[in-house]
Amino acid sequence: MYLKTIKSSFLIILMLSSCVAQQANETTGILKGTIGIYEGNCMPGPGVKPCEPRPISATILITSLAEEFNEDLLIRRLIANQEGKYEIKLPAGEYSLFLLDGEKVVCTLIQCPDKCICHPFKIVGDSITVIDANLDHATW
Repeated sequence: MYLKTIKSSFLIILMLSSCVAQQANETTGILKGTIGIYEGNCMPGPGVKPCEPRPISATILITSLAEEFNEDLLIRRLIANQEGKYEIKLPAGEYSLFLLDGEKVVCTLIQCPDKCICHPFKIVGDSITVIDANLDHATW
């Protein structure tokens, strides 16, 4: 009986230590930034100041790395506050960031022309990644 109790206790300790080790390997980082919108006439010229984006509350869609938005790849959906600020904790990994502009999902394509990826970013455990993104409703 005593040996059976020791075996059971050992198995429980082994299972719990396995869970703790697995949790320690799952590191997270923080993604934060500001969302803005360009509006009006932003055509540059002599004596004309460059346009600055105005902060806006917008829906942010985070997917695994993607060339275009795919609902099946969606990891998180969040909304920036009225000052355009947002912050979210994510597991370490590589992601794409999209913005919802009315009914349309938009992104900034990067790494073209070889393979276009929508606004790629990387989360590293215990660190902060800053991504500022803008909607473009301006005339250029």
